[in-house]
Amino acid sequence: MTVSLKPTAKNNRFLSAVHPSVNAPLPAWPLLTLFYGLPVIWAMGLLQFAPTILSTVMIICMIMRRNVLVHSTMWLWFALMFWGVVCLVSIDTASEFLGWFQRYMNIFNAGIFTLYYFNARERIPNDHLLGGLLTVWFTMVVLGHLALIFPDFRLRTPMSFIMPGGLLSNELVRNYVFPAMAEVQMPWGVEIPYNRPSAPFTYANSWGLAYALLTPVVFGVMAGVKSNKIKLFLGIAVVLSLVPAVATSNRGMFIGLGASCAYVLMRLLFKGDWRAVGIGALLLVGTVTYLTVSGAVEEILGRQEYSNSTGGRASLYELTFAYTMRSPLVGYGTSQMSDSVGVSMGTQGQIWALMFCFGFVGLGLFLTYFISVLINTWHIASHTGLWVHSVIVSALAVVTFYSFDVIQLSVLMLCAALMMRSRTYGEGL
Repeated sequence: MTVSLKPTAKNNRFLSAVHPSVNAPLPAWPLLTLFYGLPVIWAMGLLQFAPTILSTVMIICMIMRRNVLVHSTMWLWFALMFWGVVCLVSIDTASEFLGWFQRYMNIFNAGIFTLYYFNARERIPNDHLLGGLLTVWFTMVVLGHLALIFPDFRLRTPMSFIMPGGLLSNELVRNYVFPAMAEVQMPWGVEIPYNRPSAPFTYANSWGLAYALLTPVVFGVMAGVKSNKIKLFLGIAVVLSLVPAVATSNRGMFIGLGASCAYVLMRLLFKGDWRAVGIGALLLVGTVTYLTVSGAVEEILGRQEYSNSTGGRASLYELTFAYTMRSPLVGYGTSQMSDSVGVSMGTQGQIWALMFCFGFVGLGLFLTYFISVLINTWHIASHTGLWVHSVIVSALAVVTFYSFDVIQLSVLMLCAALMMRSRTYGEGL
């Protein structure tokens, strides 16, 4: 079902005569620049700024077109965007507003990207979007390998030269314009530091989340492409990507990937596609065997001996829930530092961030949107479609552990939009 925000047929013919842009195809570059241009955007220090700039361009393009289609499920996301503004009532200071603004713009920009892609069928076919997502994945993998070679390297971007000195004193801003290749962690008691790849993102957990969301897309492209050479190339790339992936020591990343693979194998089993199930199961067993024999599992588990992240998160989650119960509808607008656990409430997981910042209403709208998309696109049957479908499953499996920044959230939203657009218009995957 779609809802058309457009003039009447008579007025539309008039507007088309007066304004040639009415009903004209939306240009592809505002959306595709974000993904195909990600390496350049990161190197310029614009990764935190480009999404808002590009979403502004998309809004202007859609206003000029004056004919915008909205799939029915999208109204849930619009409601979340509206509720985020309502939650401003909880903001008291300028610093709190900046925190709210950063979180809100992630939701806002991802919503605009989704709306734009849904209406850009003429210029952005599905394979172009999948190619852009592959570009992000390859960028992560290449930078991940470089991070293991040069873990202490920081890139001085052009933005660092024009950023006011006062802002550069802020650690978060510095991380944006002087991006590090890896998080170098030296927990007490460990002899060798953990070099956890993070580029092109700020944190290793962000790298792991993006990997969990994008690797199923890679599998989907492999399943759909006809060229055996491309299949082989992508297969080798996936094997090589395990090196930086393991180095991030992200348990949640493997949980997300495991959920995605298990979901696809289950769907194929129900379809009676025994050949695909056999190949998938063989690859899954091979991967688990490799991770075990190579010592990757032991390395990840060994890191936990020097880090009480599980216990610390449990305390933080308990405190976050208790505070949210004091303001269950609108939350607190942004995260707040907890002196008792030494970490900000409203972090360390998208569920907790939405709950604390936008209340249970915001959390409910977020979860309802993706569950609705999952149900509405259940009948997508191609192998590529199943893998893209599994991106939502992967996200729901890790939503408790990881917070979604703008790129990760946009990847998730656009995978959902790709399925909704295919369902609405009968486009193949």
